[in-house]
Amino acid sequence: MLDGMTTLQNATTRVPVVPVVVAAVASQFVDDVAYFVFPPAALIAPASAFIAVLLTALGARLVTRRLSGVAVARTGLAVGALSAGIGLAVSGFGWLSMVLATLTLVAGVAGAVVGRRNPATD
Repeated sequence: MLDGMTTLQNATTRVPVVPVVVAAVASQFVDDVAYFVFPPAALIAPASAFIAVLLTALGARLVTRRLSGVAVARTGLAVGALSAGIGLAVSGFGWLSMVLATLTLVAGVAGAVVGRRNPATD
């Protein structure tokens, strides 16, 4: 029972679509472009999935740098989900791809949220 002590509020948030799409696409394909432009970089190709996860976190951090409140986590989730979806579409729906997609999704939210000041606790 809520007894009137709790108020539920609708939290609508606008997620910046273009920066989210750019960050998600860039995080999945920037390593491929690096291999094409600088062929010796292909030596790190086995780690490209983990590079994509780290780039997703970085992209989410960059996209959310001027946002606050719930918009930060929701935008990070959008970056992570879109990046994971692109990664699955490119690599297929195997077991390891699903694990990496989950890590990519979590990295998007974590990249956006971790390390930020929380004004509610200051």
